[in-house]
Amino acid sequence: MNLLEILISSLLGSVILMSITQSGYQIYASLDQQVAKVTLQSEALQALQMMGEAIQIASTPKGSSIPRLMVKDTASMSNTQAGQFQVRKGAASMDGSDAFFTTNKQEDMDYQAFFVQQQGHYEQRDGVLYIQTKNKKGRLQNDALIAHIQSMQLQLGIKENGSMEWYEPYQISERVSKRNPHWNSFKTSERTPLT
Repeated sequence: MNLLEILISSLLGSVILMSITQSGYQIYASLDQQVAKVTLQSEALQALQMMGEAIQIASTPKGSSIPRLMVKDTASMSNTQAGQFQVRKGAASMDGSDAFFTTNKQEDMDYQAFFVQQQGHYEQRDGVLYIQTKNKKGRLQNDALIAHIQSMQLQLGIKENGSMEWYEPYQISERVSKRNPHWNSFKTSERTPLT
């Protein structure tokens, strides 16, 4: 084997090694993206399960079989008073996102609220879904459930005459109470919301 053959074989070996390294890096990046997607999907399922459980264990008003669910469109929850909606302005604002809370007088977890709020600075800003509960001292605390949320819109499905009618929070509140236009309390027993 002469020097020219050694140089050519070294060059070919380097090219093959570089292509294998590049392929390995692409496979690693693809796997990393898949792990991130699976984690995000898992967190989303857990968040949806927590919201569903909050609705399932919510108290029902007397004379009704439907749980009480208070929703406000384009809102967030107050950090100082349980069950109070507020419109967040400025850096934390998530325009178009709804908020809701449930109460249960018979359970330890008598109050649960869910809302979306912006976190971070500048280009690093991200929407985060929060659950608000009361701690052992009765103070409100917010815990992050999942990031990368753009908005949360809630609808109520009411089965009427065999077909499903979908309503936005502001539509339901106008139907339920003109005096409290942003609060929804579903009390009519012939209506069955789907959760």
